[in-house]
Amino acid sequence: MGSLTEKLATANMSSMKQDTPCRTYLDPDDAPGKRAIVAAALELFASKGIEGTSVRAIGAAAGLTNPALFRHFSGKEALGLHLFERIFRRFRGSLPAVNESPFADQLRATLAAYLRFFDEDLQAALFLQETLRRFWPQLPATLRRQSLIAHFRALMDVGVAQSVVDANEDPKLLLAAVLGLLGQFARQLNFNEIPSPAISHLDAVHRLVLRSLSAQPAMSPSLRRATR
Repeated sequence: MGSLTEKLATANMSSMKQDTPCRTYLDPDDAPGKRAIVAAALELFASKGIEGTSVRAIGAAAGLTNPALFRHFSGKEALGLHLFERIFRRFRGSLPAVNESPFADQLRATLAAYLRFFDEDLQAALFLQETLRRFWPQLPATLRRQSLIAHFRALMDVGVAQSVVDANEDPKLLLAAVLGLLGQFARQLNFNEIPSPAISHLDAVHRLVLRSLSAQPAMSPSLRRATR
């Protein structure tokens, strides 16, 4: 039989799971208390920010005391870094490997992975975006080399080699356009400005991104006249 604290944490985790279909940052091998802390922390970080969230509030939301929280994490910063790294590892691992197959198909598969992530765990996706500058430098160097930008850069190289992506455009600007679109998509999804599920918009997002990257973009008559 577990302690009363662990029983309360287990009950709290059960109620949380009813609201969220998939939590990419939870490890079933973790103790119930640790999982309750991690889940409660993300809920609070998402709504109040890290600075606006106290250790006491996390413990209360998890159904645990402060000493129980400190048995698993040294403090709020360590907890935030744990969340960030776990979410990043899980999402990065879901992206398809880049190969020499048609660029459009690979792009679609990558976009589908993003949209499924938004559907499965939107809070986790937003947390990853909003805390990138804070926690990215603290990740192990081997993990930083697997950045989302590195994935898209490799994908863009395939597109250029296949004459699909415009080789004359600055690749950094192209990356900013694609990643910016996905980031804004997640925010609008969060505010219900884009109807869920996110994956239902895959065709439209795929067309839009392909058009923005295309080496031969379709131009309207007015745009053709303006560029003459």
